[in-house]
Amino acid sequence: MPRTRVQRERGSIALEFAFAAPVVLLLLALAWTFGRVAWANGHLEAGTRDAARVATQARSMQEAQSSALAVLRENTQAVQGCPASLAVQISGDFEPGSTLTVQASCSYSLSDIGMPGAPGRVSPSSSFASVVDQHRGLTP
Repeated sequence: MPRTRVQRERGSIALEFAFAAPVVLLLLALAWTFGRVAWANGHLEAGTRDAARVATQARSMQEAQSSALAVLRENTQAVQGCPASLAVQISGDFEPGSTLTVQASCSYSLSDIGMPGAPGRVSPSSSFASVVDQHRGLTP
């Protein structure tokens, strides 16, 4: 009697593995995709924060714009495609004690992940406000 039960269950592990393996692989790929998006967004947010702080120490709005863009490019360099598509906007009054807001956005591709159903491009944006340094000089 036990012999027939063993013969009936023969191959059941292979069948269970055949059903479970694609699900596990899909979950791992999904976790990898979410991790990559979070990593790229973290670089953009850190770059925006640093750009706002650098912009508030500049002596002119033009210098603030160029230094903010340079800092953002440096911080997002690891994200493939993001530095080339950066858009930076600085708003606010450039008087000592006022607040400047740096808004940045970029676009990068997820096509190299190779996961079916993943969007082709992701376009995150970030914003950070910082107070203009009250003790900076206005002229060089």
